[in-house]
Amino acid sequence: MTSTTARPAAAPLARTPSRRTTRRTIRRFAPGSVREAGRRSMYALIALPLGLLSIGLVLGGRPARAARVRLAAARRFLDTESDETTGRPNPGTLRVLRDGVLDTALGIPTLVLAGYAYGNTLRNLTYPIWYGDTDYHDAWGGPTLAGVWAVHAIGGLAFFAVCLCLIKALTDVQATVARRTFGQPT
Repeated sequence: MTSTTARPAAAPLARTPSRRTTRRTIRRFAPGSVREAGRRSMYALIALPLGLLSIGLVLGGRPARAARVRLAAARRFLDTESDETTGRPNPGTLRVLRDGVLDTALGIPTLVLAGYAYGNTLRNLTYPIWYGDTDYHDAWGGPTLAGVWAVHAIGGLAFFAVCLCLIKALTDVQATVARRTFGQPT
């Protein structure tokens, strides 16, 4: 005879992120190549002045010129070269102004982050030049200068990698704004 009592349904297992999901997330925020990291870093350095120039051109009555400058920078540095960015050559004054304001607002943290990342990494990699004459026995990696330099170089490069991921995330937002501004209407 079979039992007539029903078993309760098994609770669904909590989904833990797999290694594949984790890798996909890391790839999403990490630059794909050194060349892409360089282009994104260059855009981080010019985004603030470019946004201010765009705002000035729009307020000066030259929104088409501002749009051309913004589109050229987005294509050059943010890889927005696709069918989406070729559809609207003159997106309108308010769209270009909005793009300039958003790029200026996002340009401030990206400029600060890029400047700090490159400056700090350069300082850490050249630690013996800057701090070679000081008492480095109490510094991280001491008491030898080689140990201090190794710790600062490794830490500086790790910090630099994190900063490049943050720069890519911020410039991804700027690329999305550029695609929406200069892309085909949906």
